[in-house]
Amino acid sequence: MSCTVESIGETIIHIHLGHTVDNFSMENALFEEMVEAVGVGVCAYGDDGRYSYVNPAYADMLDTTVETLVGTPIWELNGDIEQGWFEEYWNSFEPSETRTREAVHEYDGTAVDVQTITTRATVGGEQYHFGTIQDITLRKRREKQLSQLHDVTAELIQAATAEEIASIMVRTAETILDYDRNAVRFATKSDELMPVAATAQASAEVAMDRGYRIDEETPGASAYRSGEPVLIEDAETIDDEYDRGEARSIMYLPIGEFGVFSIADTEPDAFDCRDVDLASILASNAETALARLANESDLERQNERLEAFVDVISHDIPNHLNVAGSRLELARMDEDFDQLDHVSTAHGRIESLITDMRTLVDHGQQIESTEWLRLQDEIKICWESCPDTEDGPTLVVEAEGFICADRSRFRQLLENLLWNALDHAGEEPTIRIGLLDDGLYIEDDGPGIAEDEREAVLSPGVTTADDDRDHYGFGLAIVNEIVRAHGWEITITDGTDGGARFEITGVKLRA
Repeated sequence: MSCTVESIGETIIHIHLGHTVDNFSMENALFEEMVEAVGVGVCAYGDDGRYSYVNPAYADMLDTTVETLVGTPIWELNGDIEQGWFEEYWNSFEPSETRTREAVHEYDGTAVDVQTITTRATVGGEQYHFGTIQDITLRKRREKQLSQLHDVTAELIQAATAEEIASIMVRTAETILDYDRNAVRFATKSDELMPVAATAQASAEVAMDRGYRIDEETPGASAYRSGEPVLIEDAETIDDEYDRGEARSIMYLPIGEFGVFSIADTEPDAFDCRDVDLASILASNAETALARLANESDLERQNERLEAFVDVISHDIPNHLNVAGSRLELARMDEDFDQLDHVSTAHGRIESLITDMRTLVDHGQQIESTEWLRLQDEIKICWESCPDTEDGPTLVVEAEGFICADRSRFRQLLENLLWNALDHAGEEPTIRIGLLDDGLYIEDDGPGIAEDEREAVLSPGVTTADDDRDHYGFGLAIVNEIVRAHGWEITITDGTDGGARFEITGVKLRA
């Protein structure tokens, strides 16, 4: 059976004139059934511009009836065509010419984005325009969303923190993609996916203070491990202990190595592949922004180290070499071999500086594995390694349990903080070590650290020690690198008795 514009047009004219199947071929009868039942709009109009035929699909599209639309001029529905120049528009068509256009058809307050395919054809000696009208509202909406997502990409790239990126993701999914239940979870060094941002609706239904274990058999963890989206058609089929509120449909989208983006709907089977594709674009753009942020952070840390190394190489080491050279010259001139003790001291300080610089680099490297360490045992070992602790200083340990960490680096962290307290808190300091909800603290009763110096003292090469100290601003910088390598955070504040207090949080603990 050949399907031509003329044959379809002839069928439409027969329908319009009320002819029966007996008046034309069985082929046209089949066309009549097709035109009436087809899923897209079909219409015809003549040189007066008024619809002589519309099918039910077109009427349904505009939320009206076939009878209402027949006789209505096209310019009352299509805003791109005006009555005043319809004749010019009509005459611009060549015989059998076909044109494809996008427009908005509107009737009685119902507006629909459509794509029209209009063909000039002659039936029974009369010229008609026959057309199909495809509802492209969803396509136009997605095109708009894609454009808006493109605009958001610039905002993501300019974000200054990972938390800001997460907030932008949540807001974008709600305002642009129309998902009011969504959340972002970031992977932690303790192998959990912890919530960092969520919509108000998601937060109202689900507790956002609990994460997923990365190695658990949950949809979110599976999406993170596989790097592929996981689509849940009905959340009631998920067999785990987690509460998902009123969510029925959920899609879990990996954000690379950084975490997982979850989007939910209260209806089952609410998402299709196009929904997943759009949300995946947002997750992918966020991954790019997070990677840029991580690279910038690494570069900033490398620059800090380089500046400190340059300062040490150009200033501190030459100073010690000058001292050693002067003392050695005196020893030669006066045969005063006691001067060699000063030479040895200068060389020892150079060696200490080199060791500190090497430690700073090594302890900032990514941690490959961790283990559970008994906190009291680690504190005891580190305290015994500190000099002059038998008389004078007092250590009070208010911490029991286990900490998940790299053993070597955690000991270095404890030793450096204990040394810092012994160097700065006076001759008989009291040093306290205790637990927080998600970490630990070390504080002393010394003079403390001024608020405007607290951030600076964590950078390489910054010290408040006297010139005759053996350390030159690397101790706390090394602590900071170890904290970063574990994925923890460190804060300096006032101690209970007015001294310096170092709080390390984001730590995985157990009794």
